[in-house]
Amino acid sequence: MKKKLFLAAFAILFGTASIFAQEVKKDYKPYPYGFVGLQGGAQMTFTNYKHTKLITPLAGVQVGAMFTPVVGARLSAQGIWNKTAAKAMYEPNNKCKYKYVTGDLDLLVNLSNAFFPGKTHTFNTFLIAGAGLTYAWDYEPDANMPAGAASEFVWTGKRYSHNFRVGLAEEINLAKHWAVNIEVDLNNLHDRFNCKRNWDCDWQLTGMVGITYKFGFKKAPKPVVPVVAPVQNYAETQNVAVAPVKEETPAPIVKKYVPLKETLYYEIRDSEPAADILDKIAAWAKDNPEKTVLVSGYADKATGTEKINMEYSQARVDKVVDGLKLRGVPEAQIKATAYGDAVQPFPAENDKNRCVIVESN
Repeated sequence: MKKKLFLAAFAILFGTASIFAQEVKKDYKPYPYGFVGLQGGAQMTFTNYKHTKLITPLAGVQVGAMFTPVVGARLSAQGIWNKTAAKAMYEPNNKCKYKYVTGDLDLLVNLSNAFFPGKTHTFNTFLIAGAGLTYAWDYEPDANMPAGAASEFVWTGKRYSHNFRVGLAEEINLAKHWAVNIEVDLNNLHDRFNCKRNWDCDWQLTGMVGITYKFGFKKAPKPVVPVVAPVQNYAETQNVAVAPVKEETPAPIVKKYVPLKETLYYEIRDSEPAADILDKIAAWAKDNPEKTVLVSGYADKATGTEKINMEYSQARVDKVVDGLKLRGVPEAQIKATAYGDAVQPFPAENDKNRCVIVESN
């Protein structure tokens, strides 16, 4: 039940809180900085009594610092009013009122900067974890509690208890120095915090809103703009006449000729050429318009008949030629021949003879 209530509060307050990375130009460094804050809200301690009847107002103050964009710490104090129940057997006259204050040293982790570094965020989500001490005093039992119940089931003096805390906070930056926040914490305390004589621990859920003042920002360094002086040669500085330099015409670049030799291999009954090889052949033909592209088609002798193999080799040649023409190679630059299975360019490897060989003259 306790975990469900905490998860519900987390979903309501932080489920829709996104980490917006809004880059804003600033004349100061956003980290490190110090801060002080005030908060107000409500708390509820989980006991064997009706939880909703134990909700009381809550006030808090905090002072701390963010040392890096991700890690910070704070000292916090919160509390004042609380009430609890002695034991269910005294219903309904079993409520007790008292005052308390909790002091904690908390570690702050900025999840927005941890997951989206290098940006200035308008919304910042913080993970909070801490430990401290709770002090309770001014115990006031219900006036109608049966005689002896107070001494049997509750403490009547001042009490101390440990306090372990985990929580989440969403901070919204309004200006350089000001921000508002929403915080939900789950605290673990000893039952003596509730003035009880039990020796187990209770859980306390707190929810607060507050305002934070930030200070101690350092000025951002101004960007250094390099000054480039005009370049002067020695002759200009000495007022010496300089003869014009004759510009030399660069020698023409002679491209080295690379002969063409590409082989397209096919499966049985296949005649579709590989597009990437056709692209390569077409590029070569455009760079060497004076050369002839020789397209030779073949079929393997181990499958089919002489007639069928001639048809396949012709189909393969035709599709290669058509592909080259579509890529801008002039028909006059292409010479194509189909050999069927009469010629085997790879006599030792039968399957390789299902091919088209493209080369230059």
